[in-house]
Amino acid sequence: MWYLETDTLFMLLIATGAMLLFSGITRLLFKKSLAPHVLIFANIAVIGLISWQLLVFSVVYMFITYILVCNLRRRKVLKKTMFTVFSLLCTVPFFYGRMHEFFPQLPMLITFIGIAYHMLRAVDALYFVYYTEMKIPFLAYANYMLFFPTFTAGPIFRYRDWIRVYENPKKLTLDDFVSYVKRFIRGMFKKMVVLWFVSTLFNRILNLELHWYWCILIVALSYLTVYLDLSGYSDLAIATGSAMGFTVPENFRKPLSSASFTIFWRNWHITLSDWVRDHIFVVLNGKRLGRVASALVGFATMFVMEMWHGFTLPYVVGGIYNGLCLGLENLFGLTKADKRKMKKPIYIFRCFIVNAAFAFNTLLFTVTTEQFFEIMRGFIR
Repeated sequence: MWYLETDTLFMLLIATGAMLLFSGITRLLFKKSLAPHVLIFANIAVIGLISWQLLVFSVVYMFITYILVCNLRRRKVLKKTMFTVFSLLCTVPFFYGRMHEFFPQLPMLITFIGIAYHMLRAVDALYFVYYTEMKIPFLAYANYMLFFPTFTAGPIFRYRDWIRVYENPKKLTLDDFVSYVKRFIRGMFKKMVVLWFVSTLFNRILNLELHWYWCILIVALSYLTVYLDLSGYSDLAIATGSAMGFTVPENFRKPLSSASFTIFWRNWHITLSDWVRDHIFVVLNGKRLGRVASALVGFATMFVMEMWHGFTLPYVVGGIYNGLCLGLENLFGLTKADKRKMKKPIYIFRCFIVNAAFAFNTLLFTVTTEQFFEIMRGFIR
């Protein structure tokens, strides 16, 4: 898992910390009108520090997708068709990177770190132009695509939210800056300390002779590993972005208190779930379909969301698994789970079932296929 590689992690943390300090100082020293110009150079410098190949690809991709965005806005005929074509063109590098999993002999001349998030931002900008017909300024788009705090992972900034804070960045006070530094430290603590202990324990248990009690602990630690990594990075992104005046959206909202899969996906990796729901589920389900049709759309949505992580057999299985969980919930009308209208033991039981079911899915990200089947066999020992 690349996010547990020490060198990569330290580079990301150092760059993010430098960005936090730099952005805070520049916002206090420079005029508001200079902020976008300072921001673009800061983003370029930090990305270049991590990888010049990544910087070259990101800048080229930004220019090409901006041309598509401008072209779509000027379209008067075949606009819907070109909207679809341009959206598909934005996904080409993403799918090319995924094809390398099947054809490793394909040349990889560029660095694809964070390409999935590039793609989601570019497609969202096309959605914005298509539905609003508003012009997107080049500098605003460049900063949007290269915004380092959310560059390689979540939270996912929607362009409509980005432009709102971009044009009116929040005023930075000393108290706010201190709170952002505290959150940044909390994110570092999750990724550098807690995650290290959890992953060390996790790997040691994997090397034991697996029995059902060890397998239960492995599933719980797998859940923790994924949660600490994603939520820790989100803390870093939110702290850094907020110090720069950009209110980065929250990405986690107490997922353990989710009593249905529908609620869970509104609390776990919130910005990705929202993006998939708005761009896929709402588009397909916009005519208020019945339970069966909604269940099918829910299944398809979760399948696409899982395949976003990779085109290998484990992710196919994970897509079917998550799709069935959400689809069956929609089919039987169990999407709503109001804590105030449920008895506490039932509410706690449902939260446990939902999170336990998802915890099994996290094994796709933390163990190999062979280890996964070994863990499943361990439950019957």
